[in-house]
Amino acid sequence: MHLRAESVTLYFPAHASAVAHAGRATARLGGTPMRHRGKPVIRALDAVSLQLARGERLGVVGHNGSGKSTLLRVLAGVYRPQSGVVSASGPVSGIFNMSIGFRQEASGYRNILLKGLVAGRTRAEIDAAVPAIAEFTELGPYLDMPLHTYSQGMALRLAFAVTTTFSHDILVMDEWIGAGDARFQEKVVGRMNGFLESAHICVLASHNNALLRRLTDRCLWLEEGRVRMLGETAEVIDRYDEETALIRKAEAAEEAVERLPIPDGHPVIRIHPPRKPGSHAVELSWDLEPFNVTRVRLVVWNPHRQEEQLMGTAPSRSRRTTGEWVRPGLEFRLYDGLDDSPLGSVLVSASDLVPAASD
Repeated sequence: MHLRAESVTLYFPAHASAVAHAGRATARLGGTPMRHRGKPVIRALDAVSLQLARGERLGVVGHNGSGKSTLLRVLAGVYRPQSGVVSASGPVSGIFNMSIGFRQEASGYRNILLKGLVAGRTRAEIDAAVPAIAEFTELGPYLDMPLHTYSQGMALRLAFAVTTTFSHDILVMDEWIGAGDARFQEKVVGRMNGFLESAHICVLASHNNALLRRLTDRCLWLEEGRVRMLGETAEVIDRYDEETALIRKAEAAEEAVERLPIPDGHPVIRIHPPRKPGSHAVELSWDLEPFNVTRVRLVVWNPHRQEEQLMGTAPSRSRRTTGEWVRPGLEFRLYDGLDDSPLGSVLVSASDLVPAASD
């Protein structure tokens, strides 16, 4: 069993004005503008090579626009490179967007059937897999409801369960694998480890470096569509994190607007209770504009695993709704998006999960 890419280069057509930026560092803009055979293009991948054998799991890291998603789509056969060769010992399954292959008006059970048929499974094979899929998703009666009634987290559970059940021996997964809530991430790790015990090949791209450390053996660092580093996961991510920290400090210096001190006792981040009885989905809010904060990074600290889970970045004044995974003891933390310094936190208590009284 194998998955190989040999000197893969991929260009996308571009507007003529794009070539004006050729030669400048444009990794964060998504590829390198240039001319190819006299025409303006964006070079998304540049001579990328990798080789995976039975049982290997590869992580892919890099800044936005570095080519991670493009590489996965090339490996899955969605894009055909202009030069280089991709070869695999069998079909490659890909998870790129949870909505692909699903019908919004169909129920969860119906979508399981449709996805299974598309994957080439028989009706008997699909029927046999349904109980395990239902148990993993924990969606219960929602599986009888149309997909358009699902929250994003619910749809992610269904997409992940169905795709990993009906996937082929080789699986590539894009950024959203790290987008689930903290509890779902534990199920993802368990599912992926079980999947890999059968000696399949997996390629995972994610901004969640903690997840990649737990799931992958090797890691590929892409920069401007080129291989910056390929090696053991811990070594690559350590180097990547070091450079990312330096970049953040440099950006903070360039955008230097002196941050004002946040007064003691100021509620940096607030928890608003669930809107429905029985729900654990809370809303978080913060407003740090008065203190010259431009962007923040929101994480949740899980004391049981002693681990932070990135929830995303956001403006200095914003609101964010969580999933149903919130439990007492979790801690939501805000960091400065430029220099990564801590701004404040809030600990979830049992009273925070009690819906506010309505008139």
